[in-house]
Amino acid sequence: MQYFKKFLFLFSAFFISYPLVAQEKAASKIYAITHVNVIPMDTEQILENHTVIVENGRITRVAPSAEVKLPQAAEEIDGRGRYLIPGLTEMHGHIPGEDRPQYVEDVLFLYIANGVTTVRNMLGNAYHLKVKKKVERDELPGPKIFAAGPFFNKKLAPTPEAADREVRLQKEAGYDLLKMGSIDKETYERMAMTANEVSIPFGGHIPEEVGLIGALDAGQRSIDHYDRYVEFLVPDDATTEGVSAGFFGSGLIQLIDRSRIPEAVKRTVEAGTWNVPTLSLIEHLASPIAAEKMINRTEMKYMPEDVLDGWLKFKNTYSKRQDFQPEATKALVELRRELTKELHDSGAKIVLGSDAPQFFNVPGFSLHREMEMMVNAGLTPYEVLVTGTRNPSLYFETPEEFGTIEPGKRADLILLNANPLEDISNTHKIQAVIVKGKYYNREALDKRLAEIEQAGKD
Repeated sequence: MQYFKKFLFLFSAFFISYPLVAQEKAASKIYAITHVNVIPMDTEQILENHTVIVENGRITRVAPSAEVKLPQAAEEIDGRGRYLIPGLTEMHGHIPGEDRPQYVEDVLFLYIANGVTTVRNMLGNAYHLKVKKKVERDELPGPKIFAAGPFFNKKLAPTPEAADREVRLQKEAGYDLLKMGSIDKETYERMAMTANEVSIPFGGHIPEEVGLIGALDAGQRSIDHYDRYVEFLVPDDATTEGVSAGFFGSGLIQLIDRSRIPEAVKRTVEAGTWNVPTLSLIEHLASPIAAEKMINRTEMKYMPEDVLDGWLKFKNTYSKRQDFQPEATKALVELRRELTKELHDSGAKIVLGSDAPQFFNVPGFSLHREMEMMVNAGLTPYEVLVTGTRNPSLYFETPEEFGTIEPGKRADLILLNANPLEDISNTHKIQAVIVKGKYYNREALDKRLAEIEQAGKD
């Protein structure tokens, strides 16, 4: 009976979603978003009462509405009282594996439904390259994907020679970047040398033996989660024998010397390395709010039960660790907020990422929570939006492609019902999303979200 119910759901979902699929494939349609307040994200400004024309998946015109004659074939989208911003980029996201194809489709749509039009998938395999191509060919609804290859750990790269081979293999396979894990220093250095030689970026974690300065000197493209910053801030003469660094430095947080922060910031700026803070990764685990309460947040209804159970158990387990007690976790959260502010104000490169779906981070929804945390760290709403729109295009070295609302850019857009520059939480108030010229109105978004919710109950 259970098998029949599952088959019936999948069979009916295909026909229910067919009109939406047809809508998604209509990227060649012309859209005119009229009388809208445009936040172009090239500078902090609002272009009031403007019209934006989208043709063949690209923005072709942005001008005052009084000056624009709509193309005859254009479908008009009323933007009165609304705000248009570029699509958001999740710079540390994860797409599930091939063992759960329906979950993969659901996750991709959760990103779309939240205005996330680009995702840097930070751990992958050959299956994710197939998903990426399906999205590019409009065979599967989803954001544009930049795919990292298999995890660089001691199993994948036990020796420098193995690391050299693996870098070349991943480059040849078509991955966009290498995902760093725990490898020894000599192997890391060989990996970095080969990666720089064949021109494939590497980012993510920093091996313990390498440390912050070693990664900066090697040209690591991004440091995710502020990995190894805590270790750098611990003075050389501190007593650390027998002390574990813990979860992103939680075991050492009480030993840090804040006078070392300027040096860490200076070295980061000089190296030109990007940081992906993922504040929510730590703040959710450190939160005094009980896991059982967090799991009842509205967006959790879109996640599979086994995933929610895993989050619940993980938080409750970590709350019992010696290096993750309230005093230490509070200090770690405060330091990460301080680093965010100091790095930003000093001109370091920062991009938005939440590490979804991990630890109460529902894909798409979590990026909006991340932005609120970055505002709490001291950035303005506009500064936070820059990290999720314009900055990712600079990270990928394709500023001509996306990140701002200008003619020629890919039509990745979010139509909001309130001004996000006044309150960053207004990014939640989505009226419509355009992904590469494909238009999803609120009705279409809600319909597909309801299907995902229902699937979790069957």
